[in-house]
Amino acid sequence: MPQSSMIEMIENDCCSHLDECETHCVDLSARDLTLFPVEGVNFSQITKLLLDHNDIESIPDSIDSFPSLQVLSMTGNRLIRLPDCIGCLTCLQELLLNENELCSLPDRISELSQLQILNLTGNCLKELPESFGDLIKLKTLHIEENKLEILPSTLGLLENLEVLELCDNTISYLPVSIGRLKSLKILNMCNNKLDSIPETVGDMLSLETIDLSGNNVELLPSHFSSSVTLKRLFLDRNRITQLPDWVAELSCIEEFTASDNKLHEQSLTEKFGMTCRMIKHLDLGGNFMSQLPDSFGHLENLEQLHLGSVIDELERRNFQNGNWIGYLPTNFCQLIKLTELHFDENQLHELPDDFGNLINLEFIDLGQNLLYELPESFGNLKSLRICQLSKNNLQLLPSSFGNLTLLEDLRMDNNLLAELPESFCQLINLKTLDVFNNRLTEIPSALKYLTKLVRLDLVDNQFNIPWDEVPQIINSSKYPDRDPTLKNNWRGRPRQDLSMNDVPIIKLEMQEVEEFELPPPSLNYSEDVLKSAAINNLSIWRSHNGNQKRERFIRKFSTMPLFGQYNRKETESEEDQDDSDYEVDGDEDEDYEPPIFVSKNRNETEDKPVEAATSGENWDDEIEDIEIPVDNPYKFQDIYVHPAPKTLAEAGYTVDSHLFLPYDMHSQPFVRQKYIYPIEDGQFDDNSDENTEET
Repeated sequence: MPQSSMIEMIENDCCSHLDECETHCVDLSARDLTLFPVEGVNFSQITKLLLDHNDIESIPDSIDSFPSLQVLSMTGNRLIRLPDCIGCLTCLQELLLNENELCSLPDRISELSQLQILNLTGNCLKELPESFGDLIKLKTLHIEENKLEILPSTLGLLENLEVLELCDNTISYLPVSIGRLKSLKILNMCNNKLDSIPETVGDMLSLETIDLSGNNVELLPSHFSSSVTLKRLFLDRNRITQLPDWVAELSCIEEFTASDNKLHEQSLTEKFGMTCRMIKHLDLGGNFMSQLPDSFGHLENLEQLHLGSVIDELERRNFQNGNWIGYLPTNFCQLIKLTELHFDENQLHELPDDFGNLINLEFIDLGQNLLYELPESFGNLKSLRICQLSKNNLQLLPSSFGNLTLLEDLRMDNNLLAELPESFCQLINLKTLDVFNNRLTEIPSALKYLTKLVRLDLVDNQFNIPWDEVPQIINSSKYPDRDPTLKNNWRGRPRQDLSMNDVPIIKLEMQEVEEFELPPPSLNYSEDVLKSAAINNLSIWRSHNGNQKRERFIRKFSTMPLFGQYNRKETESEEDQDDSDYEVDGDEDEDYEPPIFVSKNRNETEDKPVEAATSGENWDDEIEDIEIPVDNPYKFQDIYVHPAPKTLAEAGYTVDSHLFLPYDMHSQPFVRQKYIYPIEDGQFDDNSDENTEET
């Protein structure tokens, strides 16, 4: 912008304000300015100058043209340095220089004797001048997202400082003088490199919020003077093994998080439940705690409780990341204000009979525990919208389960369910139902009443029914709109018409499968679309996309960690696990022998044990010669897909209706894979009826 035009614009802007109010503000934000507007204009009466989001690289020495300036905002420019004469702005109260490229501050910045708010977030500062402590009227200091390594020892002289934001730097220690900040209310030191916290932090009297998350802290100060004022304490992602006694004295605490640490056994004392009754949000997930205090039920205002895993399900793999809690305190169900409960990846064997008293519960995650049943009172949770019960040992659901009429998302995969209760048809608002890898022998007739269902997974159950008896459950379902970025594309591939008339029918005779190709694609393969689909579909359902088969959960025997051995709970990989460490389908019966699935296109050697089992022959010698890979307890083998009668085409099913999923969640729709269980030594040693029965 030409200098003359800029001056004219500024003068017009100034004139429009001089006669209107005593506070004269000039706003030149987002005007593509490259120079600081000084020359040719009288700024003696301007008190507020806004130059945000321009391309100004420097402030000239003639900044003293603003003797009355109280607010200077230059957010989002390209400032590399500040002039020494910045100290001449003796009336300046707010200086906002965030999102620039400042590498250092001049010593004369300490001459801004009236400065109350200083924002330097998003610069490249490595240190602050020692004279920084002379800004005695400073109340708010933001220096987040810089490269600070140390803080000046004079920091403690800022006796009026109320807000200190220093997150996302590389600070390794705090000066002892920080304890002199008696007026400080907010201390944010998250995502730094702190190894310890000085004891003087406990001398602060007015603290309301402390955030020390994302550091390497092992010990907290032994005393704390702000126990009556502290409302928020964040200690996530550190190395803390034990909480100090003063944590149980925080009578005003409302939010307390200490997830992903090394807390063990009963880290919360009995006093915690009696004193911290104002708490609303408590997060202790990803630790090694084995029990909760008996006074836990006295936290009458608790609304959100997180004691489960802190790792996303897609990232967990072989990690055990929850706690080790085996039971709930007897008064746990007095937490009637609880709306959100995360208790996944623990060791719960049962829920208390009065669990249904948690009538305000809207979200519950009890996945990967050891639950065999749910109490009958579970049906009283009538506010429940999301219920996750995956990876347990559930065999039955209570008859009252149908009372959860607001339920929208139900995950029960990897359990031992053989049937669903009759009341299941009352879940009319259900949109997502996951019953993957259970023991259902028939498709529940109640599903036809779930008209809002858009996601359904019944894969890996024990269905054995004629195709023409499959209930019509998908024809009324409607999948939600796709991401607009996937327009004209479907998960990175052109969307094909998978109706029954367009897909070749595979004959029932057991003969070698002839390979056939999909119709030529109408769009080219796009990695960008695949990437977009992955980013926008981060859920357990993502494993259904493409050819990858969804993995079944195999529980490994685990023991409580020994005291002092609190490393991250990564279980051994399948390569390092002995076969005895596995349970098949979560069944704890040692005599359980899984069924053997076969097909005619297997080689002759693999089929011999099966033929022997069905014909009564004894194959003791030949079975020993069969080699089963140690690193993979299951073998994958293609099998034929059953043909579908025309009546199913009219109902809208694809050929591979085993999956019962919306089209975009299908694997390749023609050939599926099933597990081939390994033959164990001695499995067919005798010709008893039990072993000769066809599986």
